[in-house]
Amino acid sequence: MRLPAAYEAGLTRFGPPAMPVAKVSMMKYIIAGFVLITVGVFFILIWSGVGGYGGWPIAVQIIQVVLTLVAIVAALVLSFVAFLRVVRGDIQSQKYLPAWDQAMENWRRLYYCKRDNVVFDPQTNKVLSDAAVRSLLSVDTALDVATSPQQAEQAQTESAQASHQ
Repeated sequence: MRLPAAYEAGLTRFGPPAMPVAKVSMMKYIIAGFVLITVGVFFILIWSGVGGYGGWPIAVQIIQVVLTLVAIVAALVLSFVAFLRVVRGDIQSQKYLPAWDQAMENWRRLYYCKRDNVVFDPQTNKVLSDAAVRSLLSVDTALDVATSPQQAEQAQTESAQASHQ
């Protein structure tokens, strides 16, 4: 039986290769933006709501406006930086997708012999050890195979064509 069927039958050690996904931490930016917006809201709602600014000196009013605007601009800049980090993470993940496609093709190609408890590769006509199977199904190993940009581009084109068929 093929390796995907063996996995579905309960042999979890022959699971499909994990899809590479970028893990970009955004909590620092969210918390910093929340603090900045909270400061801006405090200045606008609390101080202006307590009897207005009539009794405040002009310098304090100007400082309040400047600090509020700086907080808003800083929150927007943090949002933009966080967005750029997410985009970079997506680009990094896209570099691994051709390698993941290759690992998935390897996973679908291999056979499992239940009687002998071995994995067989019909392409090489050899029985594979568990380490060799893990190597074939590893995204990092498949990425190392496509060393040149032309090979990576060709693999990406082939995977796109295969997904559209």
